Amino acid sequence: MNKIVRTQKRVYTAGIVAAAAVALLVSGCSDTGDSSGGGSSEQAPAGASAAAVDGKALDANFDATCAKQGDTLALALADTGNATYGDLAVSATITGTDTVQAVGIAGSKGGSNGLPYALGFGQGMPGGSAKVVKDGDTYTVTGEGVGAPDMSNPTAPSSAKFDITFACSTVVGG
Repeated sequence: MNKIVRTQKRVYTAGIVAAAAVALLVSGCSDTGDSSGGGSSEQAPAGASAAAVDGKALDANFDATCAKQGDTLALALADTGNATYGDLAVSATITGTDTVQAVGIAGSKGGSNGLPYALGFGQGMPGGSAKVVKDGDTYTVTGEGVGAPDMSNPTAPSSAKFDITFACSTVVGG
């Protein structure tokens, strides 16, 4: 049981660390994009950033930030006044042209039992997967992440599929 709890804490921590790293790398430069706020898994309209978990779009008004340093691309979406998730951050870190190193979706509220919301993927961590497709200035990251444990049953790991569209009108450093 301790091994499972430690693994879940590592995945949760990896998602938070990824979001923090992206925020530090790209602070100060952002583009505003609108998300599709419906409850479907349809792709975002051209030029709009959006995120969906298990086919349900996150109703958010995202600010998008995209930055490149060396061969690392940091992508971030933020909605600091989200009704459901509070401070909502969605991030991905890409190396090379197509390797997803980390994905994090975190909210200051909205998780189970009143806890913060968290879903993450980290390259080399157990559980989950992620891939990226670039189309012009839009990056679509899809896969499956591991969520924060439900404290009513902490030994049962949760997972969810994610589909994130980062519309980058500008890539800082790129």
